[in-house]
Amino acid sequence: MRHSNRNAGYLLRANLKQNLKFSLIWLVILIMMIASGAGKLEAAFAGGASGSKEIVKMLRAPGMAAMFGAMPKVDTYNTAIVFAGVMVVFMIILQALWVMPLMIRNTRGQEESGLLEMVRVRNVGRTSAITAASLELLIDSAIMGILYFVSLAAVNMGGTDLYGDFLFSLGMVIANLLFGAIALLFAQLTNNTRTANMLSYMVLTAAYLVRLVTDIQHQNLTWLSPIGWFEKANFYTDNNVWALGLALLVSILLAASATMIARNRDLGAGIIAERTGRAKAAGWLRSIPALLWRTERGLFAGWLIGAVVFGGVMGSVLGGVGDILKTNPLYRKILDVGQINAANQTMVLSFLGMYLGIFVALAVTAGVQVAFRLKRDDNLGYLSVIHAEKPTRTTISVSYYCFGLLAGVFVLSAGLLALFFTGNTVLSHPLPLKYLGRLFAASVPAVISFIALGIALVGLWPRLSSLFWLYMGAGLIVQIFRGLFDLPKHAGNFTPFGWIANVPVENVDQTWLIVMVVSAIVLFILGIAGYRRQDLSL
Repeated sequence: MRHSNRNAGYLLRANLKQNLKFSLIWLVILIMMIASGAGKLEAAFAGGASGSKEIVKMLRAPGMAAMFGAMPKVDTYNTAIVFAGVMVVFMIILQALWVMPLMIRNTRGQEESGLLEMVRVRNVGRTSAITAASLELLIDSAIMGILYFVSLAAVNMGGTDLYGDFLFSLGMVIANLLFGAIALLFAQLTNNTRTANMLSYMVLTAAYLVRLVTDIQHQNLTWLSPIGWFEKANFYTDNNVWALGLALLVSILLAASATMIARNRDLGAGIIAERTGRAKAAGWLRSIPALLWRTERGLFAGWLIGAVVFGGVMGSVLGGVGDILKTNPLYRKILDVGQINAANQTMVLSFLGMYLGIFVALAVTAGVQVAFRLKRDDNLGYLSVIHAEKPTRTTISVSYYCFGLLAGVFVLSAGLLALFFTGNTVLSHPLPLKYLGRLFAASVPAVISFIALGIALVGLWPRLSSLFWLYMGAGLIVQIFRGLFDLPKHAGNFTPFGWIANVPVENVDQTWLIVMVVSAIVLFILGIAGYRRQDLSL
């Protein structure tokens, strides 16, 4: 074992230095979410019993439970219980989006780039890379957990104590270890970062969808989802440490399996064998768009299927959203049947508007991933051969960018159609098609403008392109939590998420629509012009 891990400390120091900025940005985002969430909820509960009851009632609605998780069933709610009910699922997803690509980059990514092959020429063991990645995951997670604990202790929410804060922080650390270990395992099973990332995100999405369905209908089955294990910990109520123990045990087993595979496989190889291609490529693959379709079709198909499944699941909970008013005796006394139905429709539309931001984010992620392939393929030297042939730099960049835009629009369309028509099948009063038109009229320009921003960054400042995810993530977080945390009405207007916030209750504002279309065109042109001036492998 010691022989296999020799000089792992050297690789650890190199990884920590290389990933310092990336991890610091994520740590700042996560700590801000924890501190602001706890502080805002504490202020809301301090405002009086009526306000806190409204918050709990809202969070127990099926639509909110689908997004954030089921609230624990207790007689009296306090700030700490509601905080855990809202933040556990959301924070685990954010943390997974941090550690999963980090672990794949530190292992399979270094093999794919040829860096690990040069390092292994020296006195470096076979499992040193995965050991260094695991140690970095442990260090980063420990720092995150300490900062969580300090932040929660400083806010001192109602209903909490140091043990509860410690257990919550420990649970989030173990969640990091679990999803980081999943990524490490896929990095060893596959022979390229693309497949490893795709499989990791598929597991994360499946865990979220299983939790979503079971939280609404069969909460006893939430144990089937890894995310559900942390919900079952019931922080600040039962403080179930056995659920955390299960997650920690699985994390250790996954990391051990990944290490064992790394010790026995060849450098650059994977356990999952790829299909052998044809001896001679088809003639239609001579064009850049055709080549992109051939290499990205698996990713594209995965996003489409995921969008349809997610839209169908989210649409299936809309039937219980409007029923909140019907089951409220106060509303039944004040409103007649027609008014209740109108109010039900408004509430359903409001939930659709909240879901719209998530579907826009999914579509943008799919499209920007394709657009960012231009930078990655250039860095890996894949485009050197293509640049030596007839295709111009403009043709290459336009092919990547247009494929990214089309991928984003198709993923958005698939998700929205599944959401709308599945929702109409469970609603007692189906929504008119005009609201579907409003959703598309607002979301398509938003997706295109977001992707165009990513395109401009790839073309003009490729080294800063990772800041795009910070910009989009901050906008989505502010938009989702704006009402819950009583943020200003226009707080989210620094991104397109804020510009479409009132859709589909209202049509998108024409001014913002023009801004999105014009900015998308300008940014797209800047991305093409910027790439033409770049050196190879910048």
